[in-house]
Amino acid sequence: MKNWISRLTAFILMIVAFAAGGLVLPRLQPNLAPAVTPIAQAPTVRPSETFPPTTLLPSITPLPPTNTLRPPPTFEPPTLTPPPTFTLTITPTEGLVQFATIPGLQGLESPTPVTTPAGCTPRADWKLIYEVQPNDALATIAERYGTWANELAQGNCLSDANLIVVGQKLRVPGQAHPAVPQYDCTWTLLAPMNYAYNIDGDGQMTFSWIGPRSPRNLIRVYRSGDTSSVVWEETIDLRQNHTITLPNTITVGGEFMWYVYPLDLNFNQVDCLEGGPWYFHKSAALPTPTQPIIP
Repeated sequence: MKNWISRLTAFILMIVAFAAGGLVLPRLQPNLAPAVTPIAQAPTVRPSETFPPTTLLPSITPLPPTNTLRPPPTFEPPTLTPPPTFTLTITPTEGLVQFATIPGLQGLESPTPVTTPAGCTPRADWKLIYEVQPNDALATIAERYGTWANELAQGNCLSDANLIVVGQKLRVPGQAHPAVPQYDCTWTLLAPMNYAYNIDGDGQMTFSWIGPRSPRNLIRVYRSGDTSSVVWEETIDLRQNHTITLPNTITVGGEFMWYVYPLDLNFNQVDCLEGGPWYFHKSAALPTPTQPIIP
């Protein structure tokens, strides 16, 4: 019986305790957990419809004009000036004939008349007639026919021994016209200049001259003072100049002399002596470096 009472008492106490805890816990809860402040959400704004303004915009005031049009200027027509004329007007002078007297004047085409002294008669004992050619001069014609220019002028009644024209007929002395040589055997050296010194043996050299107009020319180079052995030679056609590369032709250095032999088409020398001797000195060509053999 006592156990039952004790169990009932304990049960009642438990009920009272639970009841008391239910009353006390709500009061203690605010102090135990912090209050959570809810985050305020921004209100959702809906776009409002846009309506055109009911009032008109102010009108744009035009800017004042910056360029004022003016009436075009009035131009008076210019006075026409006649262009200058380029036609030369030559006023003839009556009774005046001028002649240019130049010593040694060559025979050129000219309408200038050749005057004859009054009362002069050409020499009748000169039977040969010579017609003046371009580049002729009275002195050269006289030399060709074995006389003098003044004598030739007197024999043809020329008032000026320095004035002849192409096509003019002249009486000349002699029984027959002298034979005109086929070649002019005069020589003139141009390059290299005679006794040129220390010509570069690794470069080029040009032989150039003026001589007989032969079909062929033979250029031959010797050691200076020794014509027994030829160092180099070459034949060229229709030219009076030739360029050689010295390392391939004249490889040795020293003093040399050279000649030019005028030849015909059959390689025979024409009726002219050879040109030369002319001299030059050249340095020896440098040896060509050999490439090393790479194993």
